[in-house]
Amino acid sequence: MAWYGYYDGFGCFKKVVVWVKDFRLYKIPIAYLLLYLVAILATGVWLFLLSQGLQSSVSLGALLLDVAQAPEVKSLHNFIEVATPHMFAMGTLIFVVAHFMLFSTKVSQKRTLWASLLLYGAMFVNIFSYLLIIFGVVILGWVKLIALGVFVILFLLLLGMVAFSL
Repeated sequence: MAWYGYYDGFGCFKKVVVWVKDFRLYKIPIAYLLLYLVAILATGVWLFLLSQGLQSSVSLGALLLDVAQAPEVKSLHNFIEVATPHMFAMGTLIFVVAHFMLFSTKVSQKRTLWASLLLYGAMFVNIFSYLLIIFGVVILGWVKLIALGVFVILFLLLLGMVAFSL
């Protein structure tokens, strides 16, 4: 409980009592949502690998090498069809995780801002890396794999910052 006061227009002091929220209670839903976000990230990577041709007979290493040497050809229409929901979903995930850092007392807001901005940048590079492949700027798919890897690492870093700040 905290209180503050003010003078009204008639010169009388008014005392206002404010019940301060118990921030310890926020740890439970945030911890649950961190697990949920890790599951979303894992399924996103899994679906990417499935869309690139992951089957039971192909090993993960062979698939990544195949994606790096000859990525699946997409048209500009397919790119727009895929990029639009990805920008919405990935942007929303970053938005939610970055807002969890509002409750942090252990990580500075400057570091949180930089991590969030880097993550948004990695998201755009990850999504728009297919444009480089579609227009022939990049022939190999390493740009997509590296962009995906950087996004995953930065996202896990931001999740780790949130977990550390609980």
